Amino acid sequence: MAFARCSRSPEPFDKIASELNEDKSRKFHEKWIVGYGHSSVAEHAVLSLAIENISILATKVLEDNRLCSYTEKSSRYQLFDRNRYYKPRRLMNSPLGKVYEKTADHILDTYNSLFPTMIDFWKDKFPKQDDMTDRGYEVSIKNKALDVLRYMLPVSVLTNLGMTVNARNLEHAINKLLTHSLEEMRGIGEEIREAALEVTPTLVKYTKYNDYMGETYPALERLAREKLGKVSGEEEQRAVLVEYDRDAEDKLVAALLYRFSNLPYKKIRERMEVMSREEKAEIVDQSLKRIGKFDRPLRELEHTYYTFDVTMDYGAFRDLQRHRICTQTNQECTIDHGYCTPCEIEEAGIKDKYDECMKRAKRAYEKIYKEFPKEAQYIVPLAFRKRTLFKLNLRECHHLIKLRTSEFAHASYKMIAQNMYREIERVHPLLAKYIKVCLN
Repeated sequence: MAFARCSRSPEPFDKIASELNEDKSRKFHEKWIVGYGHSSVAEHAVLSLAIENISILATKVLEDNRLCSYTEKSSRYQLFDRNRYYKPRRLMNSPLGKVYEKTADHILDTYNSLFPTMIDFWKDKFPKQDDMTDRGYEVSIKNKALDVLRYMLPVSVLTNLGMTVNARNLEHAINKLLTHSLEEMRGIGEEIREAALEVTPTLVKYTKYNDYMGETYPALERLAREKLGKVSGEEEQRAVLVEYDRDAEDKLVAALLYRFSNLPYKKIRERMEVMSREEKAEIVDQSLKRIGKFDRPLRELEHTYYTFDVTMDYGAFRDLQRHRICTQTNQECTIDHGYCTPCEIEEAGIKDKYDECMKRAKRAYEKIYKEFPKEAQYIVPLAFRKRTLFKLNLRECHHLIKLRTSEFAHASYKMIAQNMYREIERVHPLLAKYIKVCLN
């Protein structure tokens, strides 16, 4: 409220704040935010939420909110408990509950039993070096083992998530959760709402089921089923460039010059038509050649975009979804596109057990899907592929590709990021020139 009042009060912030109390603040929010819809004020109220014991599937629903910050329990650094996975009530109260439970138990038993095998495998492959401490070596080997075995984890395993968000965006996030088709998401929405009401009793007071989302999504799902049908089959792990700015180079050059000109944009674009490729290249070079290791590219790069149809394993999706500046449209978790097998699984001699888990998950999914198509998602391991549509501006391409092809990048999403770079380079070599990428 103190920040909100500065727009109408000449007093300094500390004086404004000294005159406030809980009752005044509540009445102010009721009148201006709730009554008049001045929702931007609610962005000054920031909450940090500790969300525990939710499924991996639920974390992806929560993280599908752009203007929030998240930190999630890592499947690459922590061993997951075989007894801790989400059991959908509707499913467990049906005869298919046993199918779900037996399949999840088998997969998680196998995951835990193979952990010592993968530890021995990595120790044989990478013996301890003299310059490594015993603890450092043990942690490194453990992480390598978990990094491979995480492909086996079903998206039902329980995890923890830290979330920082302002009240305006939290209100929208809660509405989405309360309108979701899965009971777990609705329950999380209710719990977050109750926790937030203790801190901001007015700002999230009117969160509820949203008729627009609740009726629109099922209608579109029905139309997609009727008009498009469904296909299954092994899919390659890749990013396909499906749309992009055909005149991206001219757009970028015009935007770079616009800031330092007094001409209208239309006139600057007209100049692009008579400008040589060498002249345009010089302007792009001047804008990016000095960029340092920790510098962000100029904001003008946001005027161009690329849209990728990405097929990737769910584990890779967990990492790439964090790039929330992208516009993302997700398809549901499914077994339709096959699964990935890390080469280390075969090298360690455990492929038969790994494949058996994937086959069991596939059979269980197909049985459950017939009666509970939404709940069937919970039995799908991270190895299975899914599709997501990513729309990125060029500035975000610089960030994503640099980060996700670094020496510490996981192989699955590294390949996707490299693929994105090659696609950009294919259509716009001039713009790809300064994107920092590791292609090894």
